[in-house]
Amino acid sequence: MTKINRSLLFNYQGVDHYFCSSQCLDRFKAHPHLFVGDPKHGLSPKQKGQKALKKRRIGFSEPIDEELKAVMEQSLLSLMGIESLLFEETFLYVTYDLLQVSLEEIEAAIDQSPGKLKSGVADRIKRGFIHYSEECELDNLAHLTSDHGHH
Repeated sequence: MTKINRSLLFNYQGVDHYFCSSQCLDRFKAHPHLFVGDPKHGLSPKQKGQKALKKRRIGFSEPIDEELKAVMEQSLLSLMGIESLLFEETFLYVTYDLLQVSLEEIEAAIDQSPGKLKSGVADRIKRGFIHYSEECELDNLAHLTSDHGHH
């Protein structure tokens, strides 16, 4: 018999939902209507099979050697929603599904490794703007609307 990790259990609208990771649980809690539809508004974006693919170039303060690359790849590929990674000198090109993971979460995983993101004022402002725009996009996607096209 498989033991269920109760810390990954969340009751939403009277239904128990079990999650594979804390990342998935946190994402669900923040935007449940990305994942759960309702009879009045229909299926959620995730139930419709939607993806919100994003491609980003992340800059590092110094070139990434093979050892650091391996550590970061392992960490980043453990996140749900990472589609692809490409390391080139001081840059990481990442493609991810915003419905499952955000740039902010990707940066947090990088911060857990020895890799150091570029931290100039312009870099921080740019990342902050992307974080904000991703949050707005998720809020819009999670907003309940009917699929009937009424005005």
